[in-house]
Amino acid sequence: MTRALLAPLVFAATLCALCSCGLIQKIPVPKLPKISFPSRNTVAKLVPGMAETDKMDAEDPDVPFNSRGTLGFGHTIRLEVYEGARSPDRIYRGIAMVNAEGLLPLADVGTARVGGQRLPQAADSIAAVFRVAGRNTRPITVQIISVENTPVVSINGDVREAEFIPVFKDMSVQQAVTVTGGRKPGSTSRGVYISRQGLRQFFTSLEAANDKWTPQAGDIITLSPDI
Repeated sequence: MTRALLAPLVFAATLCALCSCGLIQKIPVPKLPKISFPSRNTVAKLVPGMAETDKMDAEDPDVPFNSRGTLGFGHTIRLEVYEGARSPDRIYRGIAMVNAEGLLPLADVGTARVGGQRLPQAADSIAAVFRVAGRNTRPITVQIISVENTPVVSINGDVREAEFIPVFKDMSVQQAVTVTGGRKPGSTSRGVYISRQGLRQFFTSLEAANDKWTPQAGDIITLSPDI
């Protein structure tokens, strides 16, 4: 056997011997971080006053929910409605389920036709019901807190498209806006309004809002189109 053929055989035999002796360790494979989903207790903390689940009764079905999708039969919504701006009054608080006709019963106020609508349009439809019911002298603020046990926040105003997104752990105002795609192309505005429990607070920028505000379920983040 020639020297040229012998060298590879010797190398292979040596390598096998080292492996069998455990002298060559396996290269560690990095582990991907695990995504932690909120527990029921965590969700309850994100949604002040939330009961154990968003359930009307035993016949209320569990329906898949996508915050960017449309509402349909069985979707149960937890919401609060406020009247006024400087000293808002809470005029509604509760949970309601979309029925087979796509209607959302709102106690003795009336029903909102929300079937087939996305959450931003549904919020407008709910507000319209309260205005028709005589609440038309002061501003109406509809704060959707959760849908099918998914806590959400609303982002609207000077954005590419108004939408609701699920609340996630350690969310900041700027992160919430970034998820929706940010301001409209070419916008030079910076101001931000945030509504909670009917009260509206102004911040000069997203950075200022980040320093002073932690989003929670039901918040409405409105990017000013002119400030």
